[in-house]
Amino acid sequence: MKKYVIMLVMGLASMGVQAQKISFEKNTVNAGSTLWKKPVTAVFKFTNKDKNPLFVREVDAGCGCLTPKWTTTAVQKGDEGEISVTYDAQMLGHFDRYIDVYTNASEQPVRIRMKALVSNGEKKTVEEMYPFSIDDILLSTNNVEFPDVNSGDSVTVEIELLNNGNDVYTPTLMHLPPYITAEYKPEMIARGRRGKIELTLHSDKLPDLGLNQTSIYLARFSGDKVGTNNEIAVSAVLLPDMHFAETFTKKPNFQISTTELNIGKLGKKTKLAGQVKLSNKGNGVLKLSKIQAFNQAITVALGKTELQPGEEVTMKVTVDARFLGMSKAQPRVLIITNDPKRPKEVVNVNFER
Repeated sequence: MKKYVIMLVMGLASMGVQAQKISFEKNTVNAGSTLWKKPVTAVFKFTNKDKNPLFVREVDAGCGCLTPKWTTTAVQKGDEGEISVTYDAQMLGHFDRYIDVYTNASEQPVRIRMKALVSNGEKKTVEEMYPFSIDDILLSTNNVEFPDVNSGDSVTVEIELLNNGNDVYTPTLMHLPPYITAEYKPEMIARGRRGKIELTLHSDKLPDLGLNQTSIYLARFSGDKVGTNNEIAVSAVLLPDMHFAETFTKKPNFQISTTELNIGKLGKKTKLAGQVKLSNKGNGVLKLSKIQAFNQAITVALGKTELQPGEEVTMKVTVDARFLGMSKAQPRVLIITNDPKRPKEVVNVNFER
């Protein structure tokens, strides 16, 4: 038992030494305030502390809202490189995200963190600031998409409100699922005044891996009922825990032919279809554990969900025009895999009406 403890401590110490080969000037970068839909970039500068050349193999942002770029050439001992991460600023409010950096120095990633604040200062009119309405209550959005989360994470997003009625309004959400809590600021909104609802996602209470979708409802008055007129769509993606997979000697390598599927023009057609190639370039079995559509108008057909090394499968994606108005979510397909470097991918489905 004593020998085991000593070996474990030595192993942990060795991992700590490996992790120090890449040294960041700042592990957390606050990109500051930006305007809605005005992308903002955080730059993480690092130094190679080891005698061997350092390569950044991959930067896993874990969210389609982030676009990472990094130094792709070898960084020699004592030299500097950088990683830039750009946030698309599509969601109002505070943004806080961890990003995993994989290098040739260690199988374990080094974690960095980006923060930002998105405001609506650029918007000029009430209609631009609050494009959605539930009777006299105007909203910044009626389709809430939480950033992707790992189990144990908690993230908060905001819905901004404007009371366009004649009476004081007390915002209340109905049918909140157990994994979402709401805070109303202020609890009562005077006529013509603004407020917000802070929605917090508790990932440990999410029922399913992958895409979780539900509807919540904003009460317009005491005793209000739920319906399509006061519905707010909510979605969250729970990512698989891939830390254990880093120890596998045979790992899958998930590859996809495109993440922007263009399938043409609907016109008078009822359905349109397109294809995406999924393949395994690794030396372990690739498992496509979840294939889910964000929008009810999208259906997916797949011949198999496990690919041996070197295998490929065609994913057929179909849009049914009859159901396009039934969901507020953009037409997209979510793919969850057991590839530790690429556990999640989203395919945007583009077409003309």
